[in-house]
Amino acid sequence: MVSEPASHQRRWSRRGVITTGLGLAAGLAASQAADVLAQTATDFDVDVGIDPGHSPVDVGTSGAGVAEYQHTLDVALRLRPMLEAAGLRVAMTRTEHVALSDMSHPNPTERIRIEQFARIAAVGNARIYVSLHFDGVDSPSVRGTETFYNPDQHGEEGRRLAEAIQRHMLDEIRGIGYDTLDRGANDDMKIVKPYGHLFMLRGPMPSVCGEPLFLTNPREGALMLQGETRQAVARGYAGGIVAYFAGG
Repeated sequence: MVSEPASHQRRWSRRGVITTGLGLAAGLAASQAADVLAQTATDFDVDVGIDPGHSPVDVGTSGAGVAEYQHTLDVALRLRPMLEAAGLRVAMTRTEHVALSDMSHPNPTERIRIEQFARIAAVGNARIYVSLHFDGVDSPSVRGTETFYNPDQHGEEGRRLAEAIQRHMLDEIRGIGYDTLDRGANDDMKIVKPYGHLFMLRGPMPSVCGEPLFLTNPREGALMLQGETRQAVARGYAGGIVAYFAGG
């Protein structure tokens, strides 16, 4: 995991998460914080399932010498305490660089399905599920920020969650001085997988897949080497999730 000196890491109190200008409070008044906490339903195991996408077995994309699975876990470990400081219960699909399944099925599509369904099961009965990823394509000029949801699975709630995260992610990344391109909150069928909807977005709860930056873009890949950028990405997710639970 890419890390930074402890002296550079931001402290997050409950008030800081919900009422500062660091992205978690954008658009939220202090009175709405109580609403976020009040909505913590007792019939769920957790409020937020966080999935740091990929693993050493399925590395994802890469950029500037760092693989996607490394960045996703780094961001997830920054995100979890932010959400917990806001009073939300959190479960992670992984806290180490390991896959959840043996990834041995001979059919690659089935291999992906088994792994993704194991991840969804790992967070238990969660109110929402957020899978953390980074983008990558053949062309190094492609850049920007995008969030996906499955309109055929909790469509309206998935869209609302994706839009909240997209909005806050743009604010946070732009807040550190990079004018990221807004690629939108989009139907996951836009990705055009041979098996249709992303398996990670087929769970029993509103779910999104975040793609904050393109690791294959030289500038964005280099930005992700900076702790400031990874912290901004974590704040973008946290701000969007808090806003979603507050009805934003």
